[in-house]
Amino acid sequence: MKKIFFPVMMVSFLIGIGFILIGFYYPQNTFFHGFFIVGICILLGIAIKTMDQLIDEIKVKSYKIWIVPLAIFIPTSMVYLAVTEEPVIGMVIGTVIGIVLAGKLDHPAYIASVILFVALVLIAFALQIIKIETTTFYIIPVAAVGSFLDEFGHEKWKSNKKSINFIFEHRFFLKIFAFFGVVLGYAHIVHLIGFLCFDIFYDITETTSRHDINKGVRDA
Repeated sequence: MKKIFFPVMMVSFLIGIGFILIGFYYPQNTFFHGFFIVGICILLGIAIKTMDQLIDEIKVKSYKIWIVPLAIFIPTSMVYLAVTEEPVIGMVIGTVIGIVLAGKLDHPAYIASVILFVALVLIAFALQIIKIETTTFYIIPVAAVGSFLDEFGHEKWKSNKKSINFIFEHRFFLKIFAFFGVVLGYAHIVHLIGFLCFDIFYDITETTSRHDINKGVRDA
């Protein structure tokens, strides 16, 4: 079996870039602007899981250099979405809070990314670039709870029931909360699509990376 991580990541990256370029080509069109949001979400899914794999499982030292640009790209892109898409700031802040509470900041790259994110958000607030609506304050605690349950359950919860393990393995809580956020009018359908695309490409990155790692172990 051939290694699949690099070719799959290249295709995924090109899909994300393609969506962004479509959004750039029609910047004033609401529909095509959605392509731009989805494109960034795809790249974020790839970037976050790639950094995670580089830190935890990929042992090739020459690849570790990619942690630095990823640690810059991730918070910068999140803040950009927060600035341009008001409901996103609540989801992002809540997600970060949940990750911190779940004890996931266990590497300097993660800590640096969060510090950069907080610094950029504070700068945006100081320059009055970000204005948080009242409804966003409802999103933050909900996203924090969903993020905490997903991360804690994914890492530490084991059950005899396959259905429960499946829910935690694929981090369903934040997906469900995002869906109801759209239903209740706190966010738009494009935000849910972007979040789901983020999650899909996050899983694709994880699956292909583990495939190549396991293949390397078998071939050793």
